[in-house]
Amino acid sequence: MPSHSFSHSATASASAPSLAIAEKRATGALPFAPPLVGDSAVMQALRAQIGRIARCAAPVAIRGESGSGKELVARAIHAQGARAACPFIAVNCGAIPEALMEAEFFGCRPGAYTGAAHERQGLFQAAHGGSLLLDEVDDLPLSMQVKLLRVLQERRVRKLGGSRDEAVDVRILCASQQGLARGVAAGTFRQDLFYRLNVIELAVPALRERLADLGVLCEAILAPRQVAGLAPAVLAALGAYAFPGNVRELENVLERALAFADGGVISVDGLGLPGEGAGLAPVLPLRASAPGAERQLSLPGMQVHGEAAAMPLALYLRQAERDMIVLALAQARYHRARAARQLGISVRQLRYKMQKLTIQEPRP
Repeated sequence: MPSHSFSHSATASASAPSLAIAEKRATGALPFAPPLVGDSAVMQALRAQIGRIARCAAPVAIRGESGSGKELVARAIHAQGARAACPFIAVNCGAIPEALMEAEFFGCRPGAYTGAAHERQGLFQAAHGGSLLLDEVDDLPLSMQVKLLRVLQERRVRKLGGSRDEAVDVRILCASQQGLARGVAAGTFRQDLFYRLNVIELAVPALRERLADLGVLCEAILAPRQVAGLAPAVLAALGAYAFPGNVRELENVLERALAFADGGVISVDGLGLPGEGAGLAPVLPLRASAPGAERQLSLPGMQVHGEAAAMPLALYLRQAERDMIVLALAQARYHRARAARQLGISVRQLRYKMQKLTIQEPRP
């Protein structure tokens, strides 16, 4: 079997299925995929790439920052392909406890583990004939990566506690924030699995790379809500902000601003952007220490020799939390699952804290 494809069944005669899919959508038999909003050059290029990629069945590795719309891109690939009439299943790999991963992905037989009273289908069986999105796939532990590789090679799964294999026909889409090559270089992602998944790599632009779309994005986000409009200075203020959380953060900012809108008009004061009256002091980096010296926080109002901090406790705790998370991530080579275990929190909690404290993974 060629290494570049998980299933070839959908590649033949792509135009005929596409016509049938279009007819079903026109009659309402198929839902439309959520649109990728934006008319900037990078978004037009992205939509063109999606159109070409959707016509084949090769695995796609989608790379993009948190909140940039990776799942929307995956849904668009599925919706424009020959599998659109079949299921699209998305799973966040970092949100599944390691002990339950095999049962979640491949299903289980009764009695396979404590509490497994009934036979259950896994994600691969649920997505049979369609597409399976493995979001944050680089968070999978190495032990699960081996099992996933076997499924991709043989196109068969075996339920936990079962004795026979089942054939599955699924197009694999995966998503990560920094790209899978980074995990391979760090030794946290198998190289053979990388070659199976990274056949086509598709980069999703960050919001700061397409600021020309801010106007239409705001319109799309606010369309279902009762909003009279935006004050003239709002778009300028939004355009001056970096948006580390991308479109998801823009949605949250507008939602918050709407709560404080006077007469349904969103103003700059209501945005609450950091540095624009949000009430959060900037988080400063740690002062570098000499080798072997005790590490100290470099915070406003702190004395050099460790006297009591003349500063708000909330800011002190915010800096301390940020420092612990950055240190754990660095020790784990920015493998979020490992860092979360070291910190004693879930991957989802870690991802939320990274976004709240504006912690960005270093670019390769």
